[in-house]
Amino acid sequence: MDYLMLIDKFNPVPAKVTENLELISIRGYLMESQAGKQLEKMLTAAENDDIKINIISAFRSNDYQQMLWEREISLEMWGGLCYAAAVDKVAKTLALPGSSEHNTGLAVDLGTECADDVEEDFHQSKQARWLSHRSADFGFILRYPRLKEHITGISYEPWHYRYVGAEAAQMITQSGICLEEFLHFYSEKYI
Repeated sequence: MDYLMLIDKFNPVPAKVTENLELISIRGYLMESQAGKQLEKMLTAAENDDIKINIISAFRSNDYQQMLWEREISLEMWGGLCYAAAVDKVAKTLALPGSSEHNTGLAVDLGTECADDVEEDFHQSKQARWLSHRSADFGFILRYPRLKEHITGISYEPWHYRYVGAEAAQMITQSGICLEEFLHFYSEKYI
C-alpha cells in the first residue's frame, strides 16, 4: 500500500488499491490494516490522557460514497440550488465515489465523545487539540487544514485525518504543510 498516494478529483483511487485492500475492524469501523492498527493505538493513547475520541466515519465503499453524494446534492437542490450549483457546493466537502480517501481505508473522520456526525466546531474541542499535538506520532495528519483550501481543493475539515506513516506525518505536521505540498517538495525522497 502506498500510504502517500494522492487521492482527489484528479487522482482517483487506483483499481489495484481497492482490489487488494486489506481491511480490519476498529471499534466497529473498517480501516486499511496498518492504518487501523495505528488508529487503535492513537485512540488508546488519547484515552490514557483522559481524552475520548469518537470515530464518525472510516472506510466507505464506492456505493456508500455514491449514496452520500446523491443525498447531499438532493438536500442542496431541495434548499433551492440548481443542480450545477448544488454539485459545486457539495464538491467542496464531499468527494465523488472513487475519488475519496475514505475509499482507501486510510482516512477517518473523528469527533468528540458524544458526536454521531462531523462537528463544525470540532477544532475548538479538547479532542482536536490532543490530535493536533499527537496524531503525527501515530502516522496521521489533518488532511484538509485551514488556509490550504486553494491547494487541496477541499474546505477546512478539522475532523478528517489521513494515515501517511509516522515519518511523513511528522514532517508534514511540523512544517505546517499539506499532503500536496509535501508530495511536491519531498516526493523524490519519499516516493
